[in-house]
Amino acid sequence: MAKQNTKSAINDIQSLFDPQGYQNAFKTWAQTGEHMTAITTEAAVRSTDIASDSAKEAFTNLREVSQVREQPADYGKAYTDFVQKQMDLFMRTAKAMSDVSQKTGTEAGELATKATEDLSQKVSANAQGAANKAASAASKAA
Repeated sequence: MAKQNTKSAINDIQSLFDPQGYQNAFKTWAQTGEHMTAITTEAAVRSTDIASDSAKEAFTNLREVSQVREQPADYGKAYTDFVQKQMDLFMRTAKAMSDVSQKTGTEAGELATKATEDLSQKVSANAQGAANKAASAASKAA
């Protein structure tokens, strides 16, 4: 009789843990990783596009400033225009990169918050299910 109760107790303990609940938690974790990868990849693509466009514009500005001028005074104006264009380009590039960084940070923060809530709910549900099963098994054994 004691042997049967021990075997029954072991089976009851094993049944406390719902494998589907843990699979759901791992699936949520994997989905979070997928979304985080999408966020960072999009930020990398956008940053690369900004850098590429800025480099092209900087090379165009360099091409313009290096052109031969008719009058010596025209070189001073060309250089002044070049510096102004480069400063404007720098400011626009810095703003665009900052926008990408801010958007990425916001999206990542929101994703982390949502993932934490989802995982907490799933783990709590699994723990509650296990507690309920343990209470039921304990009352049956008594």
